[in-house]
Amino acid sequence: MNLDEEYVHYQESITSLNRAWRTLCELESTPPGSAIWSAAYRMVIVEYCKPFTISQINISERYKLPLPSVTDKCEKFHSRLLELRNQVMAHSDLGVLDAKVYYEQSAEFRAPVIVQNNIDNCPSVSDIKNQVEAVLDALYQQETVYESLFSQRP
Repeated sequence: MNLDEEYVHYQESITSLNRAWRTLCELESTPPGSAIWSAAYRMVIVEYCKPFTISQINISERYKLPLPSVTDKCEKFHSRLLELRNQVMAHSDLGVLDAKVYYEQSAEFRAPVIVQNNIDNCPSVSDIKNQVEAVLDALYQQETVYESLFSQRP
């Protein structure tokens, strides 16, 4: 990947993270429970993770933004958000649900019943917002590196 493509990806990553941050600010003042709130919460996690999942640069190149230098606590929370995105928010991994189907042939009302885990350990809006802010702060510090690289061009 060349410098221009890397810089575009860097800026798109910041845009995605800022979109997540703005949505989190609105979610903080909105009572949870509605379908719109739930959709916005899911979108926040997808937007946060977008820079850190593989993007197609061209027909043969793929790239994902490395997590900038953050605390160990932020790094662990980052992994948790990626896992949540990959298994629940953007995909439907059945392993997470640990679903079982029960069917009782002799029941009066015969119908298959699905029993599954309830995904209820989702991180709070304020915890996600703190994470987004920490990552954005670290990414903004990288801007000077790009300024230096571009200033060296002929």
